Amino acid sequence: MNKLGSEVSPYLLQHKNNPVHWEPWGPEALERAKKEDKPILVSIGYAACHWCHVMEHESFENEEVASIMNAYFVNIKVDREERPDVDMVYMEALHQMGLNGGWPLNVFLMPDQKPFYGGTYFKRANWIQLLHSIHNAFKNNREELTKSAEGFAVSLSENASFFAHTDLNEISLVIPAAVNKIKTALDPIFGGINKAPKFPLPSLIQFLYTLPASLSVELGVPVLAQTWLEKMAQGGIYDAVGGGFSRYSVDSEWFCPHFEKMLYDNAQLLSAYTKAYKRERNPLYQEVVFDTIEFLKRELLSPKGLYYSSLDADSEGVEGLFYTWTYEELAALNNEEFLKTYAISKHGNWEEGRNILFKSSPVLNAYFKKEMAQLMDWRKLRVRPGTDTKEILVWNAQLVSAFLEAYQVFGRPEDLSSAIELLNAIEVEFKSGSIWLHQASYAKEPIYAFLDDLSALSLAYIQTYLQLKASAYLAKAEAILVQIQQNFSHKELALYAYRSKKADFLIAEKVEVMDSVMPSSNSMLCESFLWMGILSNKAEFTVEGREMLSQILDRAIAHPAYFANWLRVYSDWVEYPKALLKYGGAVEGLVEFDWCIDKDQLVFIPYEGMEGYLLCIGDYCFSPVKSLDEVDKQLATLI
Repeated sequence: MNKLGSEVSPYLLQHKNNPVHWEPWGPEALERAKKEDKPILVSIGYAACHWCHVMEHESFENEEVASIMNAYFVNIKVDREERPDVDMVYMEALHQMGLNGGWPLNVFLMPDQKPFYGGTYFKRANWIQLLHSIHNAFKNNREELTKSAEGFAVSLSENASFFAHTDLNEISLVIPAAVNKIKTALDPIFGGINKAPKFPLPSLIQFLYTLPASLSVELGVPVLAQTWLEKMAQGGIYDAVGGGFSRYSVDSEWFCPHFEKMLYDNAQLLSAYTKAYKRERNPLYQEVVFDTIEFLKRELLSPKGLYYSSLDADSEGVEGLFYTWTYEELAALNNEEFLKTYAISKHGNWEEGRNILFKSSPVLNAYFKKEMAQLMDWRKLRVRPGTDTKEILVWNAQLVSAFLEAYQVFGRPEDLSSAIELLNAIEVEFKSGSIWLHQASYAKEPIYAFLDDLSALSLAYIQTYLQLKASAYLAKAEAILVQIQQNFSHKELALYAYRSKKADFLIAEKVEVMDSVMPSSNSMLCESFLWMGILSNKAEFTVEGREMLSQILDRAIAHPAYFANWLRVYSDWVEYPKALLKYGGAVEGLVEFDWCIDKDQLVFIPYEGMEGYLLCIGDYCFSPVKSLDEVDKQLATLI
């Protein structure tokens, strides 16, 4: 019997009518596998996943396939966004098997949850063949499968031998070499990593845009970074009509997206384009920021004041149908310049005679304001893609920080209001007593917040404190960091486990360190510790952050593109640290205070309990002084 009908995950509910006897991840299904001595099939995906839908239609809705699965396996469906910890373990298992990852992720486990084989999308015939092969192997070669599963389970465990230690006090400059290494992987024509499919990688963009301006110019970064952001904004990956970015482009030119839109991409890209605008004052970046914020509020804002997870790629069973256009539709706008600007073809520039809006030059979409308004009106008559209505803590917390950053740069009061309203909603919806939750709604048992949830939230509180100067936000950030120290510490590492010690059993506890489409939970936490050390004047937090950096820097140097958030934190706090000016009492003259180091390298911080100013560079502080003239003299010693 299919047991997904009482779930809250839209992805799981998509499968509630499959003839497969799906069960949610939990003790009931896991115990049944042991009791009946059956292998487990764990099938992992997410609501906006195109190939997940394809495999569902081809295989999981098919009676013949379902009968085989039901007879031979305990079948468990997992929403990777609801249980990222489960996904993390079994995606790593797939990599250990020498296979490429992706979704849907289908992994076969022994009854004790240990994996022995897996893959991603399978065509129906291949899937049926595989199911029979797995059944026969489990029946006739049990000992061999058990041995293989034991080996994979051992390889999934983290230990100190995987992480080298680097003495931060003895290492020479690493950022210039890391940037030069990253540059060799970048596409000089269209920007981004030089391969397809092509993902935006916001952490890498933000790292490049937070380098000191003089160093950035010296290393030749500005042209590469500008190309990257302009080409994405011109490409089909950006929704010229409605705002917001799709998850990735299937080609190397940002032309054809996989049309799903994710909250986590758009929250981070808001920050990336805001940082870029602050440095370049490119009006195209401002348009992207403003239109993406409008998209998020129009399409993903929930009645609770939180933001939903994503929009599907498909509508009416067709990928991209909502976002693409026939020539006849676009010709009805009666504007030849529009057709040329957006590379419109009479026969379609994409599949089935349809057109993706794709600009060959960085013209503003606002130049065609009338046409865009007409297309938006026509789009309202279409069937909308499905919305994944899960509300996830980490992505909402990241959006708080993005709203705050937009307010700091553009000065729009509504962006500050959006940040505070969202933070207030987070406090209401994601907290149960003193316990933070991963998602606002759940089916049976609450899911405790993961490390990325709490790390992103602590940063959101810190940024809110820096903006509003209200000490209550700093106290909340510190309370979260203390919870993390108590519940997520690793017995061997300065890094932290992804899951709380209170979480349910998994065969391995992972330590997330790579910055990919999202900054890693540990890199966000490291930044929180370093901020808290300065803001609370508690050296133990600073020591904690530096220890984390020392344990990861060796990997970051070797693979800089995939440790970009770590490198940004290291650059900001160790190699090219910002000047943090703590002030108490009179604040006259702060806004006008200027000096010859890059302006965005100076951060003003309220400091209760003192009169005057305290200048800190990284984790070193000068002696307190009473006037800005004396601060100016201290700054002069740095030049």
